[in-house]
Amino acid sequence: MSFRKILCPIDFSPGADQALRLAVQLATRSNAELVISHTWFVPPLAYAGEWMLAGDVVQQMVDQDEAGLAMAVTEAVRLGAPRVTSVLGNGAPGEQIVKALADDPAFDLVVVGTHGRTGLSRVLLGSVAEYVVRHAPCSILAARSRLEDAPFKNVLCPIDFSDRARQAVDLAATLVEPGGTGITLLHAIELPTSYGQEPPLMDLAEEVDRQTAEVLDKWVGQVREKVRVPVSGQSCRGGAGGQVLRVLDQGHYDLVVMGSHGRTGIRRVFLGSVAEKVVRHAPCPVLVARPRVP
Repeated sequence: MSFRKILCPIDFSPGADQALRLAVQLATRSNAELVISHTWFVPPLAYAGEWMLAGDVVQQMVDQDEAGLAMAVTEAVRLGAPRVTSVLGNGAPGEQIVKALADDPAFDLVVVGTHGRTGLSRVLLGSVAEYVVRHAPCSILAARSRLEDAPFKNVLCPIDFSDRARQAVDLAATLVEPGGTGITLLHAIELPTSYGQEPPLMDLAEEVDRQTAEVLDKWVGQVREKVRVPVSGQSCRGGAGGQVLRVLDQGHYDLVVMGSHGRTGIRRVFLGSVAEKVVRHAPCPVLVARPRVP
């Protein structure tokens, strides 16, 4: 899978710098068009009462943002992006990002930083990133503010055996590079409990473990046919979000690729709220795979 058009919203913070570098890397690999955007936003309270901003102050803020956006375009070209354009917008950042994605169906990936600056002319890309994960009509890559650039050699794929998880695995197969541990498929088993929180019957737990192992082995075999890197499978018991973060803390992964929604049930995890939790706390970039919504 290759990307056609990538949106990279920036707020001139370290997190946005890392997002831009990752966006350039992916745009270069896919020969995709890269659109760098910045949304300047002045809260309504800034226009009223004793905190009212003068018109020339607002214009200075806009001028600074235009200059910063131009510098980002220059940097993207220097790093090797094949085609780069820019957009300066005004409004609530999360809403403006999602609107831009919805208005142009050619976008199939948005790369956002997960932390930014606060202030009248800056957006906080922590909450904005979560908003985009929740509402974007395409795949999302949430980047951390790490300064190093490294290929994706150690990729973790939380899966629930759903179609969305399949898309995530296929996307991971196109992004992983040789030289590391390859791709690890992780399935978290959430066993049902009774109203009184009694543990499940032992024979039920054993049956779930057996079925999970069979399906997981099948998925591992299918992925091995598509890549030239190691592929392994791992299952664990517990809430999906917590288990994903636990595995990340124990390993040295440089990318998580996961679906945004899945199925529920004994052998399924719901990857909507799980994706948001992982984006919020993961120590590495997280790519939430999502089919483009018309």
